[in-house]
Amino acid sequence: MKCHNLSLRSGFTILEVIAVLIVLGILIAVAIPRFFLVPDDAAETALATAVVELNARENLAWGRWKSGGVEYSAADIKADLKGFAVNSDNTLITSNSFTRKAVVSRTGHTEDTPGRWKIIRFTD
Repeated sequence: MKCHNLSLRSGFTILEVIAVLIVLGILIAVAIPRFFLVPDDAAETALATAVVELNARENLAWGRWKSGGVEYSAADIKADLKGFAVNSDNTLITSNSFTRKAVVSRTGHTEDTPGRWKIIRFTD
């Protein structure tokens, strides 16, 4: 009768190989969709940063208006916004760097509060 020494066997069993392939398949199924969303996430972050810039300009202009009575408009706020453009009715922010756009709204300033820019949604 032959005696096989199991400690001399090397390699992986078919069950171990299948288990590794299943784990790799799950990781790929999760990672690949996230990888393709990265450019959209970056564009949305850049557009959100542009809205933060518009709000900062709005606050500054409102403070000047309150202290010295200098009138201002949305055109003054959105002038020379580097890398971005706001359409004439203040509802869309675009960039020449990517195709993603932000639909925005702007509330006018009052005696008590500055105007506010807010992102409503992102679009292509």
